[in-house]
Amino acid sequence: MKKRYLTIGDFKRNAFIVAAAACMGLTSCNSNTQQDEWKTGDEVAVPDGIVTELTEEAPDQWKITDERTTAPGQSMAILKYNDGRVDTLQGLALENQMKDLAANQGTYNQGGFGLGSVLWWSGMGYMAGRMMSPRPGYYANPGVMNNTAAWRQNVQTYRQQSTAPRTGRSGYFRGRSGGAGA
Repeated sequence: MKKRYLTIGDFKRNAFIVAAAACMGLTSCNSNTQQDEWKTGDEVAVPDGIVTELTEEAPDQWKITDERTTAPGQSMAILKYNDGRVDTLQGLALENQMKDLAANQGTYNQGGFGLGSVLWWSGMGYMAGRMMSPRPGYYANPGVMNNTAAWRQNVQTYRQQSTAPRTGRSGYFRGRSGGAGA
């Protein structure tokens, strides 16, 4: 039995390949506007940073006395000690402190008013990944906690948008607008 080999210039085979490629391309790439309604947006606005002010009321007993927003990337913790000293954690020092707190969050969930626990339950802790609402007991007064409610909502929105897919649909059939034959 003699096998018939197709030559490179075989017109029927090349026409079939081009037709198959065109059909696949037309069904998977759709310039229809229906695709736009699935998009979540290309840019996700980075939330503002936060300045958390902590005041030592007794040795190793801290309270959050002020929280306010600042420019993105300018977050800091201002520590006011009982003896009048003031210390500021920002940049790499703050980042390392928050990583340490996040790694040991089980310890800080149990309570206590040490610097680590109070910082974990402040806006800084929320920014570092704590998902739960703040605990009012760590704030000097409820008004301080309520000042950052809108900021916490912005951070939550940022988390949701930054983890959502950019175009909503994905995969081979993402451009198809309907069922079979569409």
